[in-house]
Amino acid sequence: MELLLQRLMEEEKFLLTTHRTPDPDGLGAELGLLHLLKCKGKDAIIMNSEPVPVKMRFVDPENLAADMKSLKDKSVIEGRLIVVVDNSDLKRIDDLQAYVREDKSNLVIIDHHDGMLADNRIMFAFPSTGSSCEVVFELMSLAGVEPTESVARSLYAGIVADTGNFRYRKTDSRTHEIAAKLMRFGINPADVAEKLFENSPLARLLLKKKLYAGMVIEQGRLAYFKIRKSDIIELGLSLDDLDGVVNELIESDDIQAGILFTEREAQQTKVSVRSRGSINMLASVEKYGGGGHKNACGATIPMDLETAIADFIPEALRCLDSV
Repeated sequence: MELLLQRLMEEEKFLLTTHRTPDPDGLGAELGLLHLLKCKGKDAIIMNSEPVPVKMRFVDPENLAADMKSLKDKSVIEGRLIVVVDNSDLKRIDDLQAYVREDKSNLVIIDHHDGMLADNRIMFAFPSTGSSCEVVFELMSLAGVEPTESVARSLYAGIVADTGNFRYRKTDSRTHEIAAKLMRFGINPADVAEKLFENSPLARLLLKKKLYAGMVIEQGRLAYFKIRKSDIIELGLSLDDLDGVVNELIESDDIQAGILFTEREAQQTKVSVRSRGSINMLASVEKYGGGGHKNACGATIPMDLETAIADFIPEALRCLDSV
């Protein structure tokens, strides 16, 4: 953490970004880091490859997270240290990859996912931490910077989302300590939880009806949903409205792993995987260039929906067999 703070203080101009389809943890970490850097007199901006999803806009009420899709003057990107939070896969920052130098001398990655090799110059890894927002909070504390009420709410929302309401295995006493400290800035936990997990459109229920109608259970221990892009469009929804659905598959004691296969394009299928306890599913997605945590990971497979399912299920079952 000290080496990370030292590395950041060496620079003056920053571009903060996260993975495509920003989630509460990525957004919260960006906003917390933006606040820290500005308090230290730095020139910092947030620039993501995609806009903030509608449901997640409460995390960024001041609309500080800009995006490449609406950017008109791309000169504002140049000459900045690119800091990627909550993501170590540069493919997932899309067009912003073009601004990373070949030697990566203008790149810093801050992530808490499993399987990373830290060098504490470009890659700063915190795999035992439950969320990127916790990492940023610790960094702020080390720098002597307190959050505003808005920043505290953003960090808290990211922690709640990425720890699954404090249920996932990386949740520890420090996670709860950080959450308690953030609550002192006037956060309403019930309001944050409602915005994160409720207030969904009726069409999401109809989408779930379709998902459950087509649910498949393999060998009594793996369950999966599949959904086509046309079904999502027909219901007037977006890919963001699928968030969290895959978690429902592992609510049964008998199901060790759950998978959501989502058709994004004709030859592009998104795979989201969740597993219980000690079940490590990372190997199943790494074959396809994916990553994440052992209990929550994913990948994008360059195959049509049915081919991707047929190709991926044996990989997932091999992970279960290795337990």
